[in-house]
Amino acid sequence: MEFDPRLTALGISVEANPNASWVANIVKYQDVNEAGGNHHIYFTVLDAAGKPVPGATCVVDWVGRDPSEDPPTKVVTDTNGQTNVPIFANLDIHLLNGPYFAFVEDQSKSDVVRGMGLPEKHHVNFLLTFGPRSEPPLTLEQKVISVAKKFTWMPINTDAALYKFAQAQNLGYPQTDEFEFTFGDAGYIGQVFNLGIVYVKKGDWGNVKFVKKPGE
Repeated sequence: MEFDPRLTALGISVEANPNASWVANIVKYQDVNEAGGNHHIYFTVLDAAGKPVPGATCVVDWVGRDPSEDPPTKVVTDTNGQTNVPIFANLDIHLLNGPYFAFVEDQSKSDVVRGMGLPEKHHVNFLLTFGPRSEPPLTLEQKVISVAKKFTWMPINTDAALYKFAQAQNLGYPQTDEFEFTFGDAGYIGQVFNLGIVYVKKGDWGNVKFVKKPGE
């Protein structure tokens, strides 16, 4: 996050929300000389590609607001992803008690910039840029898992009679799932392993056998 160091001395801070959809990426300050007589909180809302987000609701609220008399100020970004709200309340530079706080959409969905106000009633501006939370880059291990999940995984039942027999006979690991077939009037279960095809008559689990794979 880019945070103007002058704001710290005024008691302005960013309350990070770990579950935020909107993150305060840039918080800048314009002092009396830079503000040009304005006294506003300026919002810029950008998407993940850094392009403007029109129609985003930006909110300026203040400490001590009576909900029964005053709603928070809500404004909507224009086609440039920008909007602003004028502010009037004082910020005592000794008490650091700026009453205004600002966010996008809802406090549950956004970082919150707190402590803003007009230092000793001087006209200043606060420039806030919000963007969507970016996902942290994947580690190599996470990338392997994400790619592997795109494929159908062959289930391996390590408690199955065929699997246990194949391991005892050093036939390697399964190359197919278990499959069923009939011979005569009896039903069988088979499974291909690295070094053989294991099979057993259904119900006769203690009499597992195997044949070599063709060409081996």
